[in-house]
Amino acid sequence: MRKRRLAEKVQVMGVIVCCTVFLVLSVLFCAAQLQAAAPKAKAAPAASVPLKSTPQYGGVLRITHAVDADNLGDPVARPMSSTGVRVAYTAVETLVRYDRKGLPAPWLATGWKVAKDLRSITFTLRKGVKFHDGTDFNAEAVKWNLDRYRTSNNPELKAVESIDLIDDSTIKLNLSKWSSTLIDNFTMHAGMMISPTSFQKNGADWAKTHPIGTGPFKFVNWQRDTSVKYEKFSGYWQKGKPYLDGVEWTFITDMMSRTMAFKKGEMNVLLIIEPNDVKDLEKEGKYYFIEGGLSGLNICLAGDSGHADSPFADVRVRQALEHAIDKKALVDKLILGYGKVCNQYAYPGTWGVNPAVKGYPYDPAKAKKLLAEAGYPSGFKTTLYTPTWGNYIYPPPVIQQYLAQVGIDVQIEPVNQGRHQQLLRGGWKGLLVQQTPMILPDATNNLAVNASCKSYLKGSIACAEDYEELLVKALNAPNFETKKKLTWEAQKLLIDKYALLNFFYTQPRTNCFYKNVHDTGIGNTIDTQWTPEDAWISK
Repeated sequence: MRKRRLAEKVQVMGVIVCCTVFLVLSVLFCAAQLQAAAPKAKAAPAASVPLKSTPQYGGVLRITHAVDADNLGDPVARPMSSTGVRVAYTAVETLVRYDRKGLPAPWLATGWKVAKDLRSITFTLRKGVKFHDGTDFNAEAVKWNLDRYRTSNNPELKAVESIDLIDDSTIKLNLSKWSSTLIDNFTMHAGMMISPTSFQKNGADWAKTHPIGTGPFKFVNWQRDTSVKYEKFSGYWQKGKPYLDGVEWTFITDMMSRTMAFKKGEMNVLLIIEPNDVKDLEKEGKYYFIEGGLSGLNICLAGDSGHADSPFADVRVRQALEHAIDKKALVDKLILGYGKVCNQYAYPGTWGVNPAVKGYPYDPAKAKKLLAEAGYPSGFKTTLYTPTWGNYIYPPPVIQQYLAQVGIDVQIEPVNQGRHQQLLRGGWKGLLVQQTPMILPDATNNLAVNASCKSYLKGSIACAEDYEELLVKALNAPNFETKKKLTWEAQKLLIDKYALLNFFYTQPRTNCFYKNVHDTGIGNTIDTQWTPEDAWISK
């Protein structure tokens, strides 16, 4: 049980690391490197995907990951982590998927139409689809799934007041209010379709461990903290698919052991690896790499700008903080070039990135000038709270040195996961290192959840009324173009006008594959979405 609980915590934020050792090593390393000119950033690992050829049938795809799932077959129940969704995706499909641009695309739902008054959405459903237990996938099954979800404690479908059955392949969702992020919710938990028959027959507890969906593979067994196995579903709705005979997920917590199993050929796919491991695997020339196309991790600093007595209540101090830190050097030195400098809350390459956001170039002289203008010519002292976990390398010792150069004396205070969450929600004094996973490419939703005075950051972040107003308008936008325009405007206010969050870099989730593995879709869009129906192994 203790092992299981540990695995669940690891899933939330990453593999536990020893912060003290990291801080000491980082200080020693960076002391020698800080003044040196940053080298040219290393190119991210090339996704040298093997040339396409005719798919071949047969074989079992073996994927290894750090931690086990927590729930496979009941998307309403919590917890259901991103790993749970990813592993369940082998058997359970969603109404909507993301395309490579980060926009919702039809899947089990072949289309949808939003009413002119924004008070309803009508979905058309794919015909000729069956669940693994033989139950028909139809409007009644979808209504059952969505009714369970909207009446649960989960927030995504609270705006859905009722659901009408139009015919066997059409449903109408009646809304109490419109949200521009509503369709995106059907790419994840809210859109996962399970068999009503199996659930009603066997109960909720059974469903958590038995995913009965419409996907290309059907569930075989789950050995906790070890593996989940699936076999080919001969009744899959896409004729001629899947190509594989089965899919096996293997969970190995220790990164070294997991990598060794992959190198020995016991696994075909190695998920979410660290920069040092990417570097080592690249040298062997036997594999190819794909980075998370639409999702990754955003590393930033949050000052307690909401406290009137804090230096960070002054926008000039927050801007000075930005100018004081060489973000490119952080990417080059700390994550070996496997990441990108960012200046806003959107993953590179997604629609939420506003090219008009200027951000703050590295300029320590300007940082000192801004501090003097704000009344801190000699700087000040502050505390930097930093997480003590994660398979991403945090830069607090480097930040400490950069800020010291402009007169800000930083005391680093490591905090565990529980304390970090307490600070996020209850407030903090000084600076907080924040890692914000961008699981979905919907920048509007990301801003609302993680960068709003109404979000869990409200304990310490200042509330900028014009920014919040734009964000609310974006959430209620009647169409995508309006939503995008308003979100871009909000991004610019958040950064260029207020500097409420100080973004450093985004780090993709890098995955490694043997060259005979094709078309898995892993890393093409969001973390949880892949294409098991298309995957194949060349002989």
